[in-house]
This record gives sequence, C-alpha cells and structure tokens, in this order.
Amino acid sequence: MIDDSVSHGAMGAPITGARRVGHLILRYGAMVFGVAVLVQIYLAGAGIFAAAGPVSQASSLDAHRLLGNILAGVAFLLLIAMIVARPRRRVVVTVVALFVLTGVEGLLATAGGTLPYLGALHPVVAVLIVGLTVRTLLLVSRVK
Repeated sequence: MIDDSVSHGAMGAPITGARRVGHLILRYGAMVFGVAVLVQIYLAGAGIFAAAGPVSQASSLDAHRLLGNILAGVAFLLLIAMIVARPRRRVVVTVVALFVLTGVEGLLATAGGTLPYLGALHPVVAVLIVGLTVRTLLLVSRVK
C-alpha cells in the first residue's frame, strides 16, 4: 500500500525537487546507517573479546568508538534530510528518536566507566537504534 500523504503533495501531485531529494537521501542514508550499525555491533564484540585489560581503555575498541562518532554524524544528516523531505509525522518521530538515541548511546558508553549499571544500557539502546532504523526504512520505502 502506498501512503499518498507521503508520496504526494497537498494537491495529489508527486513530490519533486528538494523534497524528493530529501526522501531519497533519507531512504538510502537509512540503508547505509543500518549496515553501519550492524558493523558497529560486530566491532563491539570483536573489541571486547580482543581486549587485554580494562575494556574502557582497550585500544581494540578504537574502531567501534570511531564508527560510533561517524554514526552520530550520519544520524544528523538523516535528520537534515528528514527536515528537507517534510514527511509524515511517523517518519519525523522515528528519525528524531533515532537521532536522539544515537547521541544518548555515546553518553551511555562514557558513563559506563563510572556507572556500570547505566553503561549497561548501551547495548539495549543499540537494539532500539536497530529497530528505529528498520522502521525508518519501512516508512520511507513507500515513497515512489
């Protein structure tokens, strides 16, 4: 089923111009973001199992940390693309939540050094980010 309020403007015409580009960036950006999140999960596991000593200081997690910073930037770009695309409220709420949780993810990782029970939420939020990424893809894939 095509969601007409997403794929068409107020007059029923297909969206064009900047909105169309925003939707395309949102769709393909979410795909790249989703794949990068899966790589991020792999890097976390590899970094933890390769750690020699305290995990908070393990250089084996450097790639995970770097990709986390890149993902925060990509989440910001998805937010900008969403603003340009002006999609339905469901997409707006999903992308804003994805952006916020991506930022919270870094804070939880940092807090884990002194507050381990708060840091334990880091992988839980990662699962939520995966879910929101899939939801974003499902919602924006309806645009024709």
